[in-house]
Amino acid sequence: MSEHIRVIVVDDDPLACRILVRMLSGSYQVHAFGDSEEALRHIKTQGTDLLLTDLKMPKLNGFDLMARVHAIDPSVIVFIITGFSSLENAVAAVKKGAYDYIAKPFEPDDVQVRIARALKERALENQVARLQQERRRGEEASAPLTRNRRMEDLLGLARRVALTDSNVLIQGETGVGKEVLARFIHRHSPRAEEAFVPVNCGALAEGVLESELFGHEKGALADKGTLLLDEIGTTNVNFQVKLLRVLQERVIHPVGSSRAVPVDVRLIAAANLDLAQASQGNAFRSDLYYRLSVVTLHIPPLRERREDIALLAEHFIARYRHINPRVRTISPEGLARLQGYAFPGNVRELENIIERAMILATGPSLDPDALLLGGGSGEPGDSNPAKPLAMEDAERNHILQVLAQCGGKKGEAARILGINKSTLWRKMKRFGLA
Repeated sequence: MSEHIRVIVVDDDPLACRILVRMLSGSYQVHAFGDSEEALRHIKTQGTDLLLTDLKMPKLNGFDLMARVHAIDPSVIVFIITGFSSLENAVAAVKKGAYDYIAKPFEPDDVQVRIARALKERALENQVARLQQERRRGEEASAPLTRNRRMEDLLGLARRVALTDSNVLIQGETGVGKEVLARFIHRHSPRAEEAFVPVNCGALAEGVLESELFGHEKGALADKGTLLLDEIGTTNVNFQVKLLRVLQERVIHPVGSSRAVPVDVRLIAAANLDLAQASQGNAFRSDLYYRLSVVTLHIPPLRERREDIALLAEHFIARYRHINPRVRTISPEGLARLQGYAFPGNVRELENIIERAMILATGPSLDPDALLLGGGSGEPGDSNPAKPLAMEDAERNHILQVLAQCGGKKGEAARILGINKSTLWRKMKRFGLA
């Protein structure tokens, strides 16, 4: 790729220009100018990646030329050409924005090494900037989508809570997006660069859950990061006692170890049952409830924020477009049907409905015929038991096909399917593929 790098040499000494052109033309596209204003006109029209300029020149001197070039393109790398007698000027130029200087008489190896290093550093900076931009886009894309006032207020509170280390309890029905909100808090927290570890307490057996969280050395509890304990209400009393101890002492006691290991973790708990009510009886320890619920965030169900249905439906259509690239939107009739549905499974159910509809759709939009609501029952036109069965078979076959394509690699399959690994795991378990 170096042959595509554009280099401009500017020096009123013709010999210096010829030497540098000879040194660099084998590796880069090099143009030399003895007139700084002519060089500037070329850069304005043709651009450049790297500029080597002398300081003392008639018309525009090296300082002025560098300033003019950076006003056009701040990313241009500037080297100052100088003699040993004027190194002070070269140092001043570096302070004003030059990357480095090249001293006369030129040493070919030194010049090549300095330029290669500068280009490598710029490439790394560009890569970091690109990754940061992609990350910001990903964060924006995965943020909770809403037009609902209650949800907007909730997200505002979540942003403020994120700046603290306080424990957070997220309450809401199954499928409302508790993990999405937890990730949102993590991304807006000072721990955003560290790990976010979601643990579904209801999906792990009692012994496995305790082993995962308390049975390992430092790191088991997402040290320095954020730990989400989803479905915390399903845990037993023994686990609750151990978790309370961790929260109070900020240490874990690994199995088989006599020493306590300190942990620094931000805890977010989530539950679909009312922990305040559960703590009044024997279903959940009240002392742990109060420790977890420093701040409690209640996510309203989808049926109470119907203005979000259209927004989320379009979002899921874009997510699953790889299934059926012809589908670009949802028809007004299809949207009206969704708006009239109660969504007992909330956002997760809407996602599943759209995913299945993408499999069944035959036109450029999702029409009512493709939208199987309520698992194919309870809606007009969906009384045919063969229809949901065919849809389930189609979804199962699609997952099998993608898994086969990926050689059974679930992470890659989840990426192609446009879902996370936990969602893929749930679907595989439902279809008997786990």
